[in-house]
Order: sequence, then structure tokens, then C-alpha cells
Amino acid sequence: MQKYALVEKFLGYQNKTDQTNLPPGVLVEGSRNVLTNDGERVAVREGYTLDGEANAALTPIMSSYDWLRHSGDFRHLRSHEGVLEYRYVDSDENVSWRNLASGFSSAVEFNFAEFWDPTELIDRLCMVNGTSNIYDWSGGVSTYASATVNTLTKEGAATWAEGGYYTAGTRTVVLGGIVYTYTGGEATTTLTGVSPDPTLGGHTAGDVIHQSLRTTPNSAITDLPDDLANDLISVLNNQIYIGSFVNRTVYVSKQNSITDFSFSSPRTPAQGALITLDATPVGFIPQEENMYITAGQSLWYLVSFTLSADLQGETLVILRLKTGEQQAAQSQAMITKNKNDVVFVSNEPTIASLGRIELVEKPQVKNISDPIKNDMEVYDFTDASTIYFQDYMYVAVPREGLVLMFNIAKGWWEAPQILPISRFAIIDGELYGHSSVVPETYKLFDGVNDNGAPIDAKAYFSYQQFGDRANKKFFNEFYSEGYISSNTLLTLRLLYEYQGAARIAEYVINGSDASILFYKTSDGSLGKQSLGKMSLAGRNTSVSTLLPPKYRVIKTFPSLDFYEVQVQYESSGDDQHWELLAWGPNALLSKAEGTNLKQ
Repeated sequence: MQKYALVEKFLGYQNKTDQTNLPPGVLVEGSRNVLTNDGERVAVREGYTLDGEANAALTPIMSSYDWLRHSGDFRHLRSHEGVLEYRYVDSDENVSWRNLASGFSSAVEFNFAEFWDPTELIDRLCMVNGTSNIYDWSGGVSTYASATVNTLTKEGAATWAEGGYYTAGTRTVVLGGIVYTYTGGEATTTLTGVSPDPTLGGHTAGDVIHQSLRTTPNSAITDLPDDLANDLISVLNNQIYIGSFVNRTVYVSKQNSITDFSFSSPRTPAQGALITLDATPVGFIPQEENMYITAGQSLWYLVSFTLSADLQGETLVILRLKTGEQQAAQSQAMITKNKNDVVFVSNEPTIASLGRIELVEKPQVKNISDPIKNDMEVYDFTDASTIYFQDYMYVAVPREGLVLMFNIAKGWWEAPQILPISRFAIIDGELYGHSSVVPETYKLFDGVNDNGAPIDAKAYFSYQQFGDRANKKFFNEFYSEGYISSNTLLTLRLLYEYQGAARIAEYVINGSDASILFYKTSDGSLGKQSLGKMSLAGRNTSVSTLLPPKYRVIKTFPSLDFYEVQVQYESSGDDQHWELLAWGPNALLSKAEGTNLKQ
């Protein structure tokens, strides 16, 4: 039988080791928009679809947050060009992004933290944006039913308080762009003491009402400097941490308080605190019982509080971790957590994890991006962000128009994905991305095109020498096996010698060629299977009935003596899909000597 030197195992993507010295089946530079799926096949990724309305304004999403409220529902927020918006889904499942507040600086980025109000017994989403204010929102969103001259009645049986609206202090709601103050009625479905007269607003049943954003200036907060630029915020044990990019002091509130950062000397439990760093803070992230703080270009701290033996005092412990130069995170958005560790983009730049290593007591930094070192050194990480989702670490690199993916289960990087994403969101258990170009949000790995545009997919593999680098080989047949949709034209390209110095040969695998297809009459090809039931991203496809038809094809051609060859697959068309299962030539050692190498 004819034997083929088949590649049947795929090993992720690398760009550091010379691509002529990597094992077979490794994707290399030039690859994009392909993934290794659960079936251990290399496949073109799924596309992305618009979430909500299209918007052509050239104002990218600058920040975002996904908030799981105490009531069990989510509020998803995003900001762009001085506007803060929340995601709203109406009774017909139509999605819109609605204005929560506006008039902020056009370049402002928000940072967010969740705080539990023990008095009103509701969550409050606190946020800062570089001004001397702490903003917070109750997340209350309802629909209008009716009004009198000084009342507002909502639709539904739940009371205003049950919807998470404020019940104390100055309370306002927004309906049809008009701000209404109320003084009571939260325990019912009708607010009282409403001003101005809502009957003059021309509102109709079903109009959306939301709680206004509340602003607390630093001047109204005990022991928080009036002129401090509040850039960073986080919460641990219901104490708020506030930091400024131009101040080395981090301010910690009393437990259960947004407006009091005071403490005595010596400290007593649950009081506020001051943390003085050796550089200005860049980001906060809580982990276990500690607050991790990154500062300057190189520093990481572990901050915790320790009770005294008599439980009457509390000591602030600030531990500076051992880190090298440039190992601080670049920004708050570039810090996230996976199952066990803090993961961040450093100033080196590397993508690194910070966590406990076995037999080592203190957290240690580990570089996980070394296999793609060459990529990391040329990327511009300005405005980048990270997120962990379903065993993948995602890094959006908006200046490059890329998303990087680290496959935690496999321990390797996937090929770069060409996606215009600045921030990520997890909505209804699915991964979404906020645009780095326009004020739009997309559901990622959904559908078979990029919001109507074709997916340009390339799988470029490491060079092969078939066990002998120093002698010539030849082949005249190339076997390819996988899955392909009927509308797909998949180009197979063979580069003989480095970069095709000897010859570049191209062959087309046609998904409509019945002679190479193997499938039942009721197959899973596009157009014959509901796209809503198919997983075309390649990330989770494992059931054969959900795949397009299987193909096997052997391309034949005149042989050429060579030392090494690179195999490339690619496609670029509307709604095309393919997956690679195995490929390889009938390679043999050539009788021709490499006499031109001898001197």
C-alpha cells in the first residue's frame, strides 16, 4: 500500500522557535482565524453577529462591565465618547443599548466595582472615571404604566424596591430623557412625591424607566482628598479601594461605607486605611482574602488585614512581591483571573500569570506568552483588555485588530483572530466583544461570517523535513482529509524550500465536488442543517452529525526534489467552513545528492 507521512495531531500556534525547526502540526506566523477544536481538528472559526443596533460613528467602546445583581439578573454596561450605556432587552427579545448617563470627557474610561448596601439591602455598582467623584447605580430598570401629577406607576407586580431602586437619600429616575425626583412609594408599584409633573412628559405604556446614576463628590466623603483624581476602584470585604494614576496613596473605606475612609491609630477592625506604594497604582484585583495591587512599571503588592490576638485591633499588611523589571500590568483592563491565578499583560510585554506555585508560599509571576514572543514584541497593546472564559484566556489588542487566545486545557496558543474588539462581555453565558472601531457590540463565535463580511482563514503549518534535514526528498501525491461545506473553495498551497524558494504549488479542494465527499443523504452541510444547531467555531464541535460532509482527496502532480516543504490551507469567502483532520504526502528520500551544498 502507498504510505503517506500524515500529520494527524495539531499542536496550537507558535511564533518564537524557527518555524523550520518545529514539530509537524504546529501553526506558524501567517495563520489567522483558525482554531483547534474539541475534536482536535484545525477549523475556520465562527463569525460574529451584531448585538443591538448598528452605529457607524467612529467612537470605539472604551470600557465595559458585566454586573450580576443580588436579584439574580444582569446589567451589562459599556462606555464610549462620553456616554455610559446599559443593555436592555424588551419583551420581544429586541436588544438595545440605552443611555444611562452622558456628558463625560470623550476619552474617559470607567472602572467598576460592586458594593453591598447593608442599609437598603441592594447592590450598588460603583464606578470612577478620573474625576473627583464616585458614581454609583442601583441597576433599577422598569417600564412605565401610568402617572398622575405627582406619581409614577410601573408595569409588573414587583415593587420598585424589589427592582433594586433606591429607597433613601436623593432618588431620581429617568423616563423619556426627563429626570424625575421621588420621595416615597418604593414598597409599592407607584412612586409618590414625583417631580416634575410626569403627565406632561407624553409618556406611553411600555416606555423604559431607569434609576439615575448617583454622584458623590470627594468633598462629601470623609478623609478622601477633595481633589483626588479617582482612576481606580475595587472592593474586597465590602471595603472600597480608591487609587489615582498620579498619587502613590491608595485609600480604603470603612467596611460597608462608600462615604467614610477614616481610621484611628491604632486601627480597629473594619476601619479605613491608607496604603503608600513605591510607585503610582495601575490596577487592583481581589484574590482570596487579599487585594493585589500593581504599580508603576514593575511592581506587584499583596495587601491584607490581620486581626490581633484579642480581636480588638487590625494590622494592615503590605507585602511587596518579588518581580523583575517591566513586570507590572499595563492597565486595569489588562488584568483578569482564570480558575486559580491572576493573569495580566505586563510592560515587557508578556502575558503572565501571578499565583502560588507548588512548594512556594508567596505568589510568583510566570510568563505564559513565551511561545508567541515574536508576536508580543511587535504588538501595540494600547487600550488592550483580557478576560477568562470557558478554559480560554482572551486578549483583545485593538490597535492591531486582533484577539489572542490561550487554550488553557491544551496549554497552547491558538492562531491570532482578526476581530475588531476592545473589551469583552459575558452575556447569557456566551462571549461577546465590544467594538474597537464603532459603538457596537457583537456576539462572538456566532454565525458563519463577520457581521456580513467573509472570514479570511489561514492555517500555515511548520516546515517539514520528514526526518532528514540534510538530504533531499520528493513526493508526487498529497493526501488531505477533513470536513468541508458545499460552498467552500479551500486552497491547498505547498511551498517547496523556505518561503517557496524552489516552487509554490496551489490546488483547490472544492466542497461541491461529490467525488471526494462522504456523507449520508441527510448530511450536516450548510443549507441542509439549521445553523442554530451547528457549532462552526470549531471550539466545541465534537458530534459528527453536526459537521459538514467529510472529504478525502489525493492531489497528484510531478515530483520535485526538495529539503523542506511548508503546507498551507486557506479560504476567504462568504459563509465558508472547513476543518482539517489529516494531511501529508507520499514522501520518499531522493536519490539526488545535495551536491550544491558541498564546498
